Amino acid sequence: MKIKVMITDDQRLMREGLKTILDLEQDLTVVQLAENGRDALDKIADAQPDVILMDIRMPIMDGVECTGIIKQQYPGIKVIILTTFDDDEFIIEALKNGAVGYILKDLSSEKLVGAIRDAYDGNSIMQPEIAAKVISHIAGAIKEPVHHPAAEEINSKSELTDREKDVLQLVGKGMSNTEIAKKLFISEGTVKNYISNLYSKLEVDDRSKLTLYAIKYETM
Repeated sequence: MKIKVMITDDQRLMREGLKTILDLEQDLTVVQLAENGRDALDKIADAQPDVILMDIRMPIMDGVECTGIIKQQYPGIKVIILTTFDDDEFIIEALKNGAVGYILKDLSSEKLVGAIRDAYDGNSIMQPEIAAKVISHIAGAIKEPVHHPAAEEINSKSELTDREKDVLQLVGKGMSNTEIAKKLFISEGTVKNYISNLYSKLEVDDRSKLTLYAIKYETM
């Protein structure tokens, strides 16, 4: 069964170029193209995508607002934000709205395909360059904390086991379950169990909020 992908970008060349690349993969199929957030919301019910590649800066409705609506109405759909280096504040907002990944538009086609597969499998995707900018942004705004209960209850981390803290730290660096498993020399199944425990202990309900918690904690 193929992973169904929707591409939302206001640049026609970008949309069609990405479609050409993704349709070459045997396990991926582009089911719909949209030119802005509103267009995506109008088409999403019929397309039923598994993963959406979402641009941030678009007319009519931007990717941040669209991501929030999608996660409310279609919580099972994974949204990956396509971003550029000058989108710092949008990246933070998209993270809070439930996006599972942030990738730069100039990444290789191989990494793009890998990011889509990781998102479909429930992993978060954050390139090191993006993670560094998120950490910098949060550190610079530490007097104005992110308004999420888990992110504000930093002392909750003291209740975690040492291994759970290790996993949390790597989640904050944008690592997928596969990467965490290799780093800690444990199985992917064990990583998933640790992450489930983190969800419960830190009272978060998705990977993006867990990533935000991890990044915020590391700046304290």
